[in-house]
Amino acid sequence: MPSSPHTPELPRWCVIGAGPSGLAALRQLRAAGLDAECLEREDGTGGNWYFGAATSRVFESTRLISSKTLTAFTDFPMPQDYPPYPDHRQCLDYLRSYAQAFDLNRHIRFRTAVERIVPVGGPGEGWDVRVAGAEVRRYAGVVIASGHNHVPRWPGIPGRFTGDFLHAADYKSPTRPVPLAGRRVLVIGGGNSGSDIAVEAARHAALTVHSTRRGYFVVPREIYGRAADLRGERLLALGAPLWLRRLVSLRMIDRTVGLPWRHGLPRPDHRLYETHPVINAELLSLVAAGAIRHAGDVAAFDGKVAVFRDGTRESFDVVICATGYETTLPFIDATLLGGATAAATPRLFMNLLSYDRDDIAVVGLIQPDSGQWGLTDLQAKLVARMATAARVSPRAAAWLYAARRRPAPASPIRYVDSPRHSLEVEHFSYRRRLERLVAAVDRRLRRDSAPHSRMARRFTGARPPQEA
Repeated sequence: MPSSPHTPELPRWCVIGAGPSGLAALRQLRAAGLDAECLEREDGTGGNWYFGAATSRVFESTRLISSKTLTAFTDFPMPQDYPPYPDHRQCLDYLRSYAQAFDLNRHIRFRTAVERIVPVGGPGEGWDVRVAGAEVRRYAGVVIASGHNHVPRWPGIPGRFTGDFLHAADYKSPTRPVPLAGRRVLVIGGGNSGSDIAVEAARHAALTVHSTRRGYFVVPREIYGRAADLRGERLLALGAPLWLRRLVSLRMIDRTVGLPWRHGLPRPDHRLYETHPVINAELLSLVAAGAIRHAGDVAAFDGKVAVFRDGTRESFDVVICATGYETTLPFIDATLLGGATAAATPRLFMNLLSYDRDDIAVVGLIQPDSGQWGLTDLQAKLVARMATAARVSPRAAAWLYAARRRPAPASPIRYVDSPRHSLEVEHFSYRRRLERLVAAVDRRLRRDSAPHSRMARRFTGARPPQEA
């Protein structure tokens, strides 16, 4: 296994990003007794949920597509007076309350943009982090938690559109950055952002056309007065087989909002759960009312005209591309994280840990089919245990290193082969796997705890010998 010796001159870990993933990583590292600080380029916490910040991708009407219950951190529930699906303002308040509750802000360096991360040497020898306008800082380990919604993915459509052409990354409201009222709007992309923008455009534009590559199942936020994902969670907890969960869910969706083909939309070319869920209560009714017109793929642009695959042509004033993001970590050579090239998507154990090093991790590099922050909280717990084991428990470190080499269990769901699903995980099985790994490392740390190993005792709850 890689050597990760205790190095007194490099005691501190660096967390990059103070969004949900970074806050969880900072909290769990410090809770484990490790010295850690966070570097954040903006002037406050929240990451993507800091509406108005340069790096934020939410828009004015954004709210969660997973319920507050399944989104929240594992031991910090959202306030009871929050609605089932909080908006971005409530999410930001929640994240900042979390930072305050665990005294994280004093360990965060704001307005500190990371430019480059390079290893000092081999595994365990630390990392040099270059910060804009400041000296290079050396750390024992690094947690990258800066998100993956930075570089827009543009559709490769021939021709040039001469109207207002923008990506969902820059869309903020029906008036910003361009007005939609009274104009002809084309929204490209069938995911949650594309569906939400199409719904919003339909309330203001003279014409709204929603272009998607395929048909999708649409799930309402609530089914019979209860959050839809909580109803699905109950079936998962009961161990219901996938075919039964599909059958029950399809019947509930049909009785609530109707299946897409009942509204004139194409039938999906996949089964329920095989794509990231589209969570929207209004899309289908607006399609049925004629306020949103569906179209297939765009084949080309010709001035202000969009030419569709079926040969039809339509003139538009505004095109909004809700076509996702490239998975990039621009400040690190991706080959250090298992990528095939310097700019490739990292190849990590559970999209989290390096296969070869105990001193780096990427928290939040997942797209679950339900709430994410509780999963990133568990990811952060595993990272903290990896860092602790590397310093005080060779047995626990060796076990976790070996665990990363075992074949991954088969995914319970086969997702459609699409860039949209490059980071997709089925939340229930992924959460269970994280919980089991955390518990397994805890057991080994507890066995190795000794009077001189205060870090292991603090981590696992083991008591000193005189208290046993």
